[in-house]
Amino acid sequence: MKLINFKNLLLLQALALPILLFSQESDQEEVNPYEVLLDAINKNADVEKQFDIKRFNTIEAKVIELRNIKIKLTNDLRAAEELSDQLSAEFDDNESQLSELEEKLTLKLGNLGEMFGVVRQVAGQTKGEFENSISNLQFPERNDALQKLTEKRKLPSVEEIKVLWVELIKEIKNSGDIVTFNSKVANADGSSEEADVLRIGLFNLSTDGILVKHIPEINEIENLPAQPSGVRKGALRKLQNADEGMFNVTIDPTRGSLIDKLIQAPSFFGRINQGGLVGYFIILLGLFGAAVAGERIYVLRNTLQDIEADNVNSSSDNYFGELLKVAEENSSLDFESLQSMFDEKIQGFLPKIESRVALIKLIATVAPLLGLLGTVIGMIATFQSIQIFGTGDPKLMAGGISQALVTTMLGLIVAAPLLFLHSYADSYAKKITDFLDEKSSGLISKRLKD
Repeated sequence: MKLINFKNLLLLQALALPILLFSQESDQEEVNPYEVLLDAINKNADVEKQFDIKRFNTIEAKVIELRNIKIKLTNDLRAAEELSDQLSAEFDDNESQLSELEEKLTLKLGNLGEMFGVVRQVAGQTKGEFENSISNLQFPERNDALQKLTEKRKLPSVEEIKVLWVELIKEIKNSGDIVTFNSKVANADGSSEEADVLRIGLFNLSTDGILVKHIPEINEIENLPAQPSGVRKGALRKLQNADEGMFNVTIDPTRGSLIDKLIQAPSFFGRINQGGLVGYFIILLGLFGAAVAGERIYVLRNTLQDIEADNVNSSSDNYFGELLKVAEENSSLDFESLQSMFDEKIQGFLPKIESRVALIKLIATVAPLLGLLGTVIGMIATFQSIQIFGTGDPKLMAGGISQALVTTMLGLIVAAPLLFLHSYADSYAKKITDFLDEKSSGLISKRLKD
C-alpha cells in the first residue's frame, strides 16, 4: 500500500497552477490538471520506494552482523567452557599427584621433618626476641633473614641454619657489650634529633646521662616522660665518654619494665601532694610545733645556763638572781615567811618557764588524729570510686587506699619528733624548777644557821 505525501501534493498543486495559467495565456492550449497531479504522485511514490528499500537493506545488514556476533560469542563460550573443564581436570590430577608426592616426601624425611619444625619455631621465637631487643636498633636487617626462614615451605639449607646460629651467638655477645652509636631520639613534642646513644648490654639505653626508651613496634628511641629517682646521671655520662674502666651505673634487668614502674611511682613531694588539704595542714602544724619546740629549748637551755653560773648575785637578771634579791630584801623575816615568799616567787616563775611547752605535746597529740581524719576522708572517696567503677581494677582500690594512708603517715611523722622535742623541752623546765627549789631550800637553811 502506497502512502501519498500530502505536503508534496500541495506543493505540486501550487507549482502546477501558475504553469497552467501561463499556458492558457501564451498558447491557449488546454491541459488537464489531474494528469499533472497524477504524474507528481507517481514520481513521489518512486522516491519513497527507493528510500524504503535502502532503509530495509541497512536494517537487514545490521541484523546479519549481530547474528554473526552472537554465533561467534556462542562458539567462544563453548570453547572457554571446554578449556575450563580441561583445566579443572588437570588441577585435580595435579592435586592428587602433589598429595602423593608429599606423602612420599614425608616418609623420606623422617626425623628431618621434626627438625624443620624446630628450626621454624626457633626462628620465629628468635625474630620476636630480636624485635623487642634494644640491639635491634643497630642490626635491624637480621630480621629479614629470620622472616624468610620462618616462611620457608621446604627444608632449610645448612647455610640458612648457620645464619640462625650465628645471629644467636651475636645476640649473646651483644648482651655483654657497652657501645655507643648514633640514632634519632624522639622528643615529647613529636620532633626528633640525632644523638649519640649508649647501649649497656641488652638492658638500658641512655644519651648524655639521661635514660631513654626503646619502642619495639617502630624500632625507635624516645625520651622518657620523667627520669626515675636514684639514676646516676654523672656515672652514665662518664661511662659513655670513657674507653675503659669500671663505673657504678644503674641498669634495668627487665629491659624497661622496672623503669616504667619507677617513673609511675610518685616522688616525695608527689606523696605529700596526695595527702590533700589535710596533709598540708598537718605539715604546717608540724612546722609550727617544731618552731615552738626549738624556741622553747633554746630559751630554757640559756635560762638554765644563766642561773647555774657561778657569778649570779641579787642584781642578776634571771630567776635565781630574783630569789637572792628577795632573800636580801627580807632578811629580817622568819623561816616560814621567807619560805612562803620563795614558794610564791617560784610559782610566779612557772608560767614563764612552762610557757608553750604543753603546746608542743598538744600538737604531737593532734597530728595523728588529723592524719586519721584524712585517712577516713580518703577511704570514703575510694569507696565512692569503687561504687562507680566497680572492683574490676585492683590498682584503683590500692591506689586510693595508698593515698588515704598518706595523711596518717604525715601525722605520725609529725607526732614522733614533736614528742621527743616536748620531752627535751620539758626536761629543761623541770631542771630549772628543781634548781630554783634547791637553791631556795639552801637559802632558807643558810638563814637558819645564821
